Amino acid sequence: MKKKKDWMEWAQEVLGSINSEQDAWLRSKVDVDAPGINKMTTEEIKKRFPGRFKLIQDNQNSKPDGVNDARLIRTFIWQSYLMIKSDELEPMKGNMRTFWYRELGPLLKYHGLYEEDRFEGEKLPDEVLRIIDDFIDDEVRVRELERVFKGQGRELYLLDKMSKSFDEFVLRGFFRFQDEFEFQDPRKAFRIIGVRRPRYIFFTEKEGLFWLCKEIAKTYGISAVASHGEPGYLTMEYFADALKAKDVRNVEIGALTDYDPWGYNIARSFGKKMETSIFGFGVNSTFLTSLDLFTDYAIEHKKRYLGNVSDSKKEQVRDWMEITNGIHGKEYGMHVDNAEIKLIKDAVKNWLKRVGKKPWNL
Repeated sequence: MKKKKDWMEWAQEVLGSINSEQDAWLRSKVDVDAPGINKMTTEEIKKRFPGRFKLIQDNQNSKPDGVNDARLIRTFIWQSYLMIKSDELEPMKGNMRTFWYRELGPLLKYHGLYEEDRFEGEKLPDEVLRIIDDFIDDEVRVRELERVFKGQGRELYLLDKMSKSFDEFVLRGFFRFQDEFEFQDPRKAFRIIGVRRPRYIFFTEKEGLFWLCKEIAKTYGISAVASHGEPGYLTMEYFADALKAKDVRNVEIGALTDYDPWGYNIARSFGKKMETSIFGFGVNSTFLTSLDLFTDYAIEHKKRYLGNVSDSKKEQVRDWMEITNGIHGKEYGMHVDNAEIKLIKDAVKNWLKRVGKKPWNL
C-alpha cells in the first residue's frame, strides 16, 4: 500500500508547482519553513512570529510586543490547507467561522495570544467602524468604540484578519474556498439565478430587501442578490460558479445601495470582485440609487449627516460628494430603506430597458 504524503511533503509539491509570482508572495507573507504551529510552544510561536519591538525602560533594551497576527494567521492557514490535503485535518464543511471555532481561535487562546497587543495598529474591521460612525455625537462614538474594544473588538479584528487572509490565498490561486476546506455558501438563501436572463443582476446590500429581489427576479427572469453589507469572496465564488453553469460570461449589474459613500463603495466593489481574474466576468454596473427614489418629506426628515465620521473616512465622504453632490450640495446621505418601493421598481424597469435588448414586455 502506497504511503500517504504528510503535510510537509505536500508543501514541497505545492511549492514546486506554483508560479514565480505566487512563490514570491508566499515567501514574503508566510513562514513556509515553520514547523507545525499546532505542536509549537508559546515561546516558540512568539519567537517565530515576533510583533513590533518596544523599548524596555529599565535597561533600554527591546523585546517583541506580542506577535505578528497577520503572518501567524496566514502561516496557520497555509499549514491547515496542506494538512487537509494529507488527510491530517478534516475539511471544515461549515463557514469560515467554523475554522475559527475549530482551529484558529482555540490555538490563539491556548497560547494566550487572544489578548496580545496586535501588530498592525489599533484598527477594527470596516463593518464595525461603519456602525460606530452612524453615531452623531463624537463623545458617544468614542464611548462606543471603547466598549467594543473591551468586548468583542479583539475577536472581530482577528476574524477580519483571518477572512482577509483566506481571500489573499484564493485571489492568488492557491486554492478555492469550496475545494480542500469545503467551506459552504453562507448566503445561498439570499441569491437567485435568473431563469431567462441570468446575466442581468439586481444587487442590493440590504438583506431585508430580499423579498424585493424575489419579486424582481420573478417578474423579469433575471438574477438577484441581497447581501449583508459587502459580499465576501466566499459568497462570490459560489455565485460566480452558479452563473457560469448558465454559460454567463458578461454581466449587467443594477446596484441598489444606501445613498452614501459606503453604499456607493459596496456597489462598486461588487462589480470589481466579479471582474477579478479568479472569476473573470466582463462587467457593466449601473447605480440605481439616487435622490429620485426618495420623497421630499423623506429627504427632509430622514437624511443623515456625514460630517461626523472618523478622520479616516472623511476622504471617502469628499470623494462621494464630488460624484453625487450629496443632498443639495451638503454632506448628507440616505438609507435606501427609506426609498419608495414604487420608485425603486421604476428605476429597475428603466435600467433593464436601457441595458437589455428588450426581451420582456416592459
